[in-house]
Amino acid sequence: MTLSRGAYVTWLGLIGAAIAAGLYAAFRLLTEGHYLFNANDVLMWSLPLGVYIYLALTSTGLTLLASLPLVFGVKKFEPLAKRLVFLAIATLIGGFAAIGLELGDIFHMYYILLSPNLSSPIWWMGFIYSVELALLVVKFWRLHVGDWHSPLSKALGNVSFLAAIVAPLMIGSVFGLTESRVTYFGPVMSIYCLMMAILSGTALCLFYNLVVVSISGGRLSETMQAIHDDITRIFTYSLSIVIVFTLVKMAIESATIVPDFLNYRQYAQIFGGIGKLNTEVVLGLFLPFLLMVVPSVRTLRGVRLIASGLVLAGTLAMHMEILLAGQSRPIGPKAEQFPEYIHYVPSSYEWLVMLLAVAIALLLYTLGERYLHLDAAA
Repeated sequence: MTLSRGAYVTWLGLIGAAIAAGLYAAFRLLTEGHYLFNANDVLMWSLPLGVYIYLALTSTGLTLLASLPLVFGVKKFEPLAKRLVFLAIATLIGGFAAIGLELGDIFHMYYILLSPNLSSPIWWMGFIYSVELALLVVKFWRLHVGDWHSPLSKALGNVSFLAAIVAPLMIGSVFGLTESRVTYFGPVMSIYCLMMAILSGTALCLFYNLVVVSISGGRLSETMQAIHDDITRIFTYSLSIVIVFTLVKMAIESATIVPDFLNYRQYAQIFGGIGKLNTEVVLGLFLPFLLMVVPSVRTLRGVRLIASGLVLAGTLAMHMEILLAGQSRPIGPKAEQFPEYIHYVPSSYEWLVMLLAVAIALLLYTLGERYLHLDAAA
């Protein structure tokens, strides 16, 4: 990737400023406590957790894409393999930064890992993602030294692929086993998380590579153009599957009188809805899908960049909509002391945690692209 020195220094300066602001928020959180978040006894899961889910699932999607050449032997995608593994690592590290600060005390992460509760899907979620991160780091090291096809390298690829399949299913089970929250409960949540992982991972792969190409001079070889076309097809297929899940969800919301399914209209406007319009669904799913299925525009680089960018923003909003709508209606004894619906707006510290998580991932992307030869192939 080529970039003028001035632009590179400016970019690093912006990332540094974002990290500094995030570290200030982290210091305040670790010294003063979780009260700096706009959470309460009813709404306990807030923006930093949503950011963790979003980044963790995106990392999973990148890992699954990397498995095409590294596990299934699709040699056509080998030029993207090393970059995909590194992006998965950087994205997951950003997600861990968000969840670490969501817990309010960094030592809580050690406590969770060192005092396992094998019946807890939350513990398994953290354990599996920790294992996945370790596997990805070792796998990237083997790729970096040129070991693509040794038994160790292949074993690392196979196990990381299995971890990437199980991890989003475990995130879904964290919500799907919550019987007291109707909008979370059920096996569909795990499948939905897996599909969202593939969608957001493919969107980031497409978006990132298009940005790298633009910075590098804007020309693609025939081989890379064919790879981009195939990634775009996977992106479009993933969009169509998630749209089906979303339409089913909307149909249930429109046909039921169960109060929990009516929360969206009462509550989740800040992350998507404007009036009666599901903005994050229209702009983050339907519009990109339309752009991708129109033959005259889907081959244009700018259209692909816009579509993948809209999906990246829309999937985060959809994760937050589901996360918050499921908590916004107090139940049990809490229903006696809280209003019918809990309104939520993230505090400035929550936004800074999100900024820190994204900035950490961007810093790793930037340094990796400059120094680690991410376009290397076997």
